[in-house]
Amino acid sequence: MTTMKRHTFKQLMLIAGITLLSACSDWLTIEPEGKIVLGDYWNTESDVEAVIATCYRSMIDYEYIRRLIIWGEMRSDNIVAGNGIKETEKRILEANITPANWYSSWSQFYTVINYCNAVLYYTPKVIDPNFTEAKMRAKMAEALALRALTYFYLVRTYKDIPLILEPSVTDQQDYSVPQSSENTVLDQIESDLLKAEEWAMTSFSSIAHTKGRITKNAVRALLADVYLWRNKYNQTVTYCDKIIESPAFKLIEADETPYMQIFSRKNSTESIFELQFGESFKINENIPDLYGSRDEPEGILSVPQLFCNTNTLFETTDVRRKDFIRDQPVNGLYYITKYAIDYRFENNTGVSTYLYRYTTPNWIIYRLTDVMLMKAEALVQLNRSEQDLRSALQLVNTTYMRSNPTLLNDTLDFETYNTKRAMEDLVLAERQRELMFEGKRWFDLVRLARREGNTDRLLELVLRKYTENQSVIKTKLKDLNSMYMPINENELKANKKLVQNPFYTTKQYN
Repeated sequence: MTTMKRHTFKQLMLIAGITLLSACSDWLTIEPEGKIVLGDYWNTESDVEAVIATCYRSMIDYEYIRRLIIWGEMRSDNIVAGNGIKETEKRILEANITPANWYSSWSQFYTVINYCNAVLYYTPKVIDPNFTEAKMRAKMAEALALRALTYFYLVRTYKDIPLILEPSVTDQQDYSVPQSSENTVLDQIESDLLKAEEWAMTSFSSIAHTKGRITKNAVRALLADVYLWRNKYNQTVTYCDKIIESPAFKLIEADETPYMQIFSRKNSTESIFELQFGESFKINENIPDLYGSRDEPEGILSVPQLFCNTNTLFETTDVRRKDFIRDQPVNGLYYITKYAIDYRFENNTGVSTYLYRYTTPNWIIYRLTDVMLMKAEALVQLNRSEQDLRSALQLVNTTYMRSNPTLLNDTLDFETYNTKRAMEDLVLAERQRELMFEGKRWFDLVRLARREGNTDRLLELVLRKYTENQSVIKTKLKDLNSMYMPINENELKANKKLVQNPFYTTKQYN
């Protein structure tokens, strides 16, 4: 696969060494990349550690993080155009995606996968008396989980994708790899994660390492997510409980400004796994560009007015409404503050002042309330008895009441949500409220549509944000295959074994 070769083989083969000392750790080192594929490079534990650092470093790349946000949010009901949005993003918002769109490129994701493959291929060959079997397996667990996470993003975005498990190391390798089926990829992800759970570290020597590197709990959160995607609800509940019941995590109380701690302070007690950024080694450039910054508070993305000036999603008592979204419009647009601000102050008339951050934010992959609401969704789908619905409501009430502290004991009432459909809608809405702008919403909607075998409810929710061209967008999104991205045109030209996703082989997408 020539394009994949260009972006992974050359990443490994170009001699461009650079050492980065993280603000949260001193382990993040990128060795001269030409060494990584040489058999005599892999001699010690530190050699392995250096390439694992490169795996993480490749995940905080601008293009990787950009796609986590765009793929996970842009097509959902959370996002409309903001300040200075470019044509590439605008076409996604208009459901007018083509194989030429920059966001259809997956190259950075296969770069990460190739580094992980190198770790998995070479690590068992290392002969170092200090590199014990337990240490070796812990390193391999990180690579297995990072590869699984990256494949999970790809399979949810494209469905059928090339499954590559060997590193790209020579010009003689065949890079024309056909797609594997979604289920084949998901089976591999599950298998890798079960092995990673067994081998992974429970924690590291610092909070930043424990939150920023793969641990057993990070693997468990990812497994819960994979099981939920595959409608394996008993396994979802089991893995969610492993995290919810763990003493490693603590829900931040309402009077402790939870959302400021989670998104401004980094590595909170609720964090399970977050990609680490810092001024001394890597700025998270996507947040100021997409959401806003001190210099330019209006990002290129904004929020549908429906969620800002009505109670359609948030009650007036819900602090998330003002913590995540500017409470006053600018030129009629409401802008995102989650991740972008350090703090919010509110005067006695209820008007907020936002202090935009001086430091760069991490990017959270999994946190405790996400897992709690995964469990709630799984319980609703199991629906074995009334108790499943009551347990789901209890989980929703935990996050909902924290965000509505002035309601005191006025919790959500079971009599209002005592059917599967009502509880399903409630969990979906609470996941939207809690996890807005975290790269989750579109995948939640796709999961719903896959479960139902049609896009009717997805359309009902997404169409709310459109004030024009609703009929055109509705026609396009009626097709279940429209939920997935097209294979990029450059990949198709380079690799004749790839097959375009079905929706994009017709003219209706254009």
